Amino acid sequence: MPTTKKGTMTSKPEWGAIFDLDETLVLTSAIEPLRKKRVWPDVYAAFDKTQLPSGTLKFLRKVAEIAQPGVVTKSPRPYAERLLAHHGIELPVLAAYHDVTRIKPDPEALLLASRKLGIPSARCIYVGDDGNDVQAAQAAGMTPLGVCWGEHVEIGLKSISRTWDEAYEEIRRLLEG
Repeated sequence: MPTTKKGTMTSKPEWGAIFDLDETLVLTSAIEPLRKKRVWPDVYAAFDKTQLPSGTLKFLRKVAEIAQPGVVTKSPRPYAERLLAHHGIELPVLAAYHDVTRIKPDPEALLLASRKLGIPSARCIYVGDDGNDVQAAQAAGMTPLGVCWGEHVEIGLKSISRTWDEAYEEIRRLLEG
């Protein structure tokens, strides 16, 4: 068990908060045409055209205090790792395209992430921006949480967070159950 600086025992959170990457943690629509061409050196060179939704880094620090964070993406691992590093996002778990045989909406990658976190899927929240994210979360036995950074989209949820503050409050509410 980890210890704090004063020597008191601490423990990891008993919940997981797993995030979709593109258009959830990082706004990547500006480089989508390059990604479709799969010319990865050009994609990497264009990372400066991507951005974080307002307050992302602060939000991730707060969430890490109450839930173990991770990322699931349909994108290739090298792309995901480089994009996260470009934006200064360090998360302990990443499940990417080549880590699984079936991609979202199949739950395989979400289940892999929960195993890597050491947390049962029923104790995980999956945050995404797309109907496939919701379907994958439900199929994995996770609680889906939707986020939307632009125009409202229908993804199959009654409530969608439009800021990280709203998402954090919803995560806290779900954890307190």
